Amino acid sequence: MSGTENDELESARILIQENLLDEAKRVLFRLLTRISQTDSPAYRRAREMLATIESIEMKALLSITRREKQPPPFDDQTRLIERLEKDLDLEEMDPAEQAFASEQWSSTGDPLSARDLYDLAVAFFEMGCCADAIRELKKAEKKIRIEESFLGELGVSIIALQAQSLLQLDRAFEARIHLEPVLLEPDLAHEQKILLYYLMGLVEQALENKTMAKAWFQKVRESEPGFRDVDTRLRTLDRTP
Repeated sequence: MSGTENDELESARILIQENLLDEAKRVLFRLLTRISQTDSPAYRRAREMLATIESIEMKALLSITRREKQPPPFDDQTRLIERLEKDLDLEEMDPAEQAFASEQWSSTGDPLSARDLYDLAVAFFEMGCCADAIRELKKAEKKIRIEESFLGELGVSIIALQAQSLLQLDRAFEARIHLEPVLLEPDLAHEQKILLYYLMGLVEQALENKTMAKAWFQKVRESEPGFRDVDTRLRTLDRTP
């Protein structure tokens, strides 16, 4: 382990100790982007520290009391409610039903379900508010992991949309870190992994790892020929020097 890597790991350790978790993650992500050997001590230590941060964040979620949620800015809230009304076909409801449904979506009292949080994230993603989408998806993933024994179809959709949001924000390495452990989960069915394989291909392509990107896209094609634009992406990678 080099002196620079030791310094960065020590810096991350101190930041974690001071509960500056976002800053610690940035240090660790920068370190991991430079490490090519995944079996090196520095790589393993950095991943262990990221796991520690995840554990701290999970404990914080479980220990905090429910607090009133702040509504989004007026313009965003208006656009969001319009989108949700369209998705829920509120325009076809009578006034009483419409008022009740709007109350459910805009209420700050009861916590939203994992499905509600996912739908909210979809609306944010479609408006281009990817950071807001990630915030809601993190809540949805933690809720589903607490309440369910496995991810299931909804959990996979949550993971996938979070990876897509990170890619939209040019945070491909974070998307990789997010996807890798999910692919190792034993309860995940093979057909549920196909979308995640495809996203891993997009991640490696964004990171300019041509060989790894091709490997993931080929894995998708072997499992489900014709999936999305995987054939086009493979041809493009074959032509790329």
